[in-house]
Parts: sequence; C-alpha cells; structure tokens
Amino acid sequence: MIHERIAIQEEGSLPDAAVVTYLWGHSEEIPIEKRPLILICPGGGYQMTSDREAEAVALKLMSMGFHTAILRYSVSPARFPTALLETARAVCLFREHAKEWHIDSERIVLMGFSAGGHLAAGYGVFWNKPFLTEKMKCEQELLRPNALLLGYPVITAEEAYRHEGSFRELLGEAFGQEMLELLSLEKQVGPQTPKTFLWNTFADTTVPPENALLWVQALLKHKIPVEYHLYEKGVHGLSLANELTRDREGECYQKECQSWIRLAETWLKYFPFYIGMSGYS
Repeated sequence: MIHERIAIQEEGSLPDAAVVTYLWGHSEEIPIEKRPLILICPGGGYQMTSDREAEAVALKLMSMGFHTAILRYSVSPARFPTALLETARAVCLFREHAKEWHIDSERIVLMGFSAGGHLAAGYGVFWNKPFLTEKMKCEQELLRPNALLLGYPVITAEEAYRHEGSFRELLGEAFGQEMLELLSLEKQVGPQTPKTFLWNTFADTTVPPENALLWVQALLKHKIPVEYHLYEKGVHGLSLANELTRDREGECYQKECQSWIRLAETWLKYFPFYIGMSGYS
C-alpha cells in the first residue's frame, strides 16, 4: 500500500492541509492495471475534518478494490475558496501521477460528508470556473471530477434549509446574500456537473434532507444521472453507521443505514461509469 501524507498548500491554506493516500500497491500477480480513486472530504462544519468520516471509510472502500485518499482541507479561519483550491490541487496531483500510481485517470470520484459534501459538490460545479482554474498550474481537463458520492451533504444556503454554522465558518466576514447565492450549489448545477450518488436520512435535524433533494432536482433538470437513497431513521453524521464509526455518545450507529456503502459500491462498479474497465465486469 502506498500510504503517505502529502502537503497541499494554496493561497490561504492552513499549515496542516494535506492529502493522505491509501493506494493499492501494484502487483504482477493481480491482473488489475489501474484502479479508480475516491478522494474523501470529511465533514465537520468547516471547523474541522472529522476522523469518523476519514480513515474507516477510506479503508472500507480500499477493501472493495478502490484507491482512496483523504483530503484534510483547510477549515476556519481559512475562508472560501481555499478548500476548493486544495481539492483542485489534489485532483491534479492524482492525474499527474496516474501512471506511476496505477490510477484510472478517467475514474476520479469526489466523496464528501456533511460540509465535506458541500466541498465535494462545490467542486463538482466550480471545477472549471476561472476563479479556480486561473490559480492552478494544471490543464483544465486534469481538474475534472468524474463522479460525486455524497453523504448527508450541505448543499443550499437558502435560509429555510441551510446549515448556518457551515456557511459562517466558510465565509467569515464575507457572509452575505451575494456569497450565499453563489454557494447555494443547487443553483450552480450545469453541464459541467458529474453524475452523483447520494444518501441522507429523514430524521436528520442538523442538515435538513431538503439539501439532498434540491441537489437531486437540479441534476434531474439538467438530465444528469443520479442515484439517491433517503433512509427513515438516523441522526446526522452517521459515516458508516456501524461500530467502527459510532461516536463517543453512542450515537451514529444505525443498522438500517449500513447498506449505503454497498449500494455505493454497486453504483460505482456497475453503473455505465465502469463499462470496459479492466478488472471489473
């Protein structure tokens, strides 16, 4: 396994911003020449990057045959668009090293939970915008995400459904109507936005389930493929929803929701996204 921490430093980055890799080592005994990579953006309200939505998820996905990596992006007091720039740098890094690390450069997936879901979805709509591309010494096509995988994501900045804390931490003094309009991601969906798998729960009182529904509706409007699962039970921040990611309060365990990771695996492996892939059928 190629396991290392690689510093990511962009304008406004905090000193500990980095990407942590969990990449399969290539073996002549295994007839898989290249694997998709899933870049995980943990949640944490733009105040932290949660450990509960990081290594356990990366290793679970790795056990399914995927390369994975965790983006420890900059949070408050860093402000928008620092975390987006770091995401772009990480995507570019993996494409530039695709041959060396046996990564399928046409199968780079961004995965995000909660506020990390806002970051991943934000990258899905902003990856080709000048405010981002002009700061990257990287060809624009190298920045393209091929798919999104979102868990109970923050999507909208509309007052009725927004997670107030995430936007205040992300924007700081720039918090205001103009930036809230820009960061209501359902309003930014267009042809550049990749296909998406997402899930959340009806019982989530922290990030209302309408966030995911608004994203789904926007994708449908633009005829972008989407798979969506709304579970009835479950608090916010479930991660894998099992014993590995149960929190200190004994919550974030919900047996009914544990199926999401297998549903995501099926979507990733057998969606048209995967036709013709060496090592998968």
